[in-house]
Amino acid sequence: MRKQTIKPSKSVSKFTFFMGLLFCLIGFVIIIGGLLTPMPFMTVSFGIIWTIGAIYNTYRAYKNGFTEEGEGIYEIHYTEDNGEQGYDFEEKLRKLERLRKEGLISEHEYNQKRSEIMKEKW
Repeated sequence: MRKQTIKPSKSVSKFTFFMGLLFCLIGFVIIIGGLLTPMPFMTVSFGIIWTIGAIYNTYRAYKNGFTEEGEGIYEIHYTEDNGEQGYDFEEKLRKLERLRKEGLISEHEYNQKRSEIMKEKW
């Protein structure tokens, strides 16, 4: 089983980075403004949580947009096939015949592979 990590494009990550800086600034404004209110605990707490999230997302966007070591947002697990899946029997047999005629495989290899193909489920 292999896995492939999907990352956002560089341009999307760069845009997200600059938006993240804006959100960090908004978070700092909320924290500073919260200190001036009668109930600073709620506002400052919200501002801190907001800013931590903005800093994390800005950092991830920076890594994806400006470096080669970015983090993926999706991970796909798959198994590799031999490349012949999806061919129908006629295509497989024609390809095998062409390889034999061009001398790329021996008569013995041709017969062996042909019998394998014929044993496959139609």
